[in-house]
Amino acid sequence: MTSEPAEAGQPTVDYDDHDLLGQADWVIGGDAARKARQQGLYAGYVAFLGALVYGLPIVQAVFRTSDAGSLGQQLSSPVAIALLVASVAALLGAVVFAGRFRGPVVPPMPWIDLVLPAPLDRALALRRWWRYAAVGGVFLGALGGLTVGAGLAFAHLGGVGTIAVAAVAGTALGVLATRLWLWSQVHSWPGPDRGLTLLWRAPDALRELHAESLRAHSANTSTLAGSALTGNLRTARLALTRPVHHGRSARLRSGRPFGVLVRRDVLGLRRTPGAFLSGLGLTLLGGAVVTWAFAQPVAPSIAATIGLLPLYLGFGAWAEGLRLQADNVGTPSLLGTTEVTEAAAHLVAPTVLTALVLGGWVAVTAAFASVPPSAVLSLVLVLVLVVAGNVFAAFRGSPTFVLRPQMVVAWYALPALSVVVVGSLVAVLTKAGNYTWLSAVSWLAYALLFWSISRVRRLTYLHRS
Repeated sequence: MTSEPAEAGQPTVDYDDHDLLGQADWVIGGDAARKARQQGLYAGYVAFLGALVYGLPIVQAVFRTSDAGSLGQQLSSPVAIALLVASVAALLGAVVFAGRFRGPVVPPMPWIDLVLPAPLDRALALRRWWRYAAVGGVFLGALGGLTVGAGLAFAHLGGVGTIAVAAVAGTALGVLATRLWLWSQVHSWPGPDRGLTLLWRAPDALRELHAESLRAHSANTSTLAGSALTGNLRTARLALTRPVHHGRSARLRSGRPFGVLVRRDVLGLRRTPGAFLSGLGLTLLGGAVVTWAFAQPVAPSIAATIGLLPLYLGFGAWAEGLRLQADNVGTPSLLGTTEVTEAAAHLVAPTVLTALVLGGWVAVTAAFASVPPSAVLSLVLVLVLVVAGNVFAAFRGSPTFVLRPQMVVAWYALPALSVVVVGSLVAVLTKAGNYTWLSAVSWLAYALLFWSISRVRRLTYLHRS
């Protein structure tokens, strides 16, 4: 409730903030609020059906094995618990990173320009968008916990209590993730109150959101959505780029073109420790799961399917030089190298780092159990697939089809899907000991690599013509 100070001899006029906000909402958005709630309910309904139809069977397939006792012992081992903690920490870190560019509270621009400057409680004016994010986080966390818990129970690795514990843990994780998301959005603009106590003081956190910060987040939302729908990933990367504050005193040494390009990528990782650490975390997680899937007979083959995606994304976080070459494809090289040689140089640093991670996990596994030679050879094949997928992703070009959301999503997912599908075939054939078909699939992996490299030359010539 707000009141307007009265002049001499005139009564004080009181205004109801809820009524004023309702009128502003109707003038600015019309019936948009009701439609937004309906769309949110429909999205939740689709997510629930997806978890029931796809999520639960996949989780059961991951945990169901012929030796449930051995699998349960491995899942409860200190290494598995450490990986679980690292995965949760990586998820929360990604939420904090995302909150710097696009937080949970992003009202439309007319609301920011016309309503927020009014003498109203900012927490009340922004409460609706925060409720959307908070409810969505709780729902997704609880749904994920229920899916994992039910999968463990149906695979006979836990009882009914496992479902309840997993649901509670997922809900708590959803609450913490949304609170950290809001806290990171508050930190994206300087202000007096930036402490961790804002995690449980959501109204105060909403009051700390500055109008300029909300405008920047709204602009980032439009930029990212537009670049995603049009397939222009360079615009999204430029929007997410931040000034360099690390390693500015380091200088690039002169030398032969190939070595200079490799050192340039290493220097780039030194100057962007966030990219290096995110790639390290994803590669460690994906490498651990993939190595376990290939080296341990008790591990289900589908575990490799799950581990390939973070391994692919971690390699991509280290391959910034490759993406920069693709962004500037067609321009003459200042070092006089060919386009394929330049791409090969940009692959050296991420390939070496990924190979070191996979080799480290093989060494750790070999310290506790024997590692079959076929598993090592299959991991080499997985590394080839990851390299091919990232080259394909960088030099996929622009979409040439009608820009519909489903087609754009498929266009984005095609490189990762190629890596996951072929890598899953490698895992199944390796564990089955079917080396005849495994050799055929290995040729498919190398063919994907050579085809991706040919895309480098073809895309370069198309831009120069």
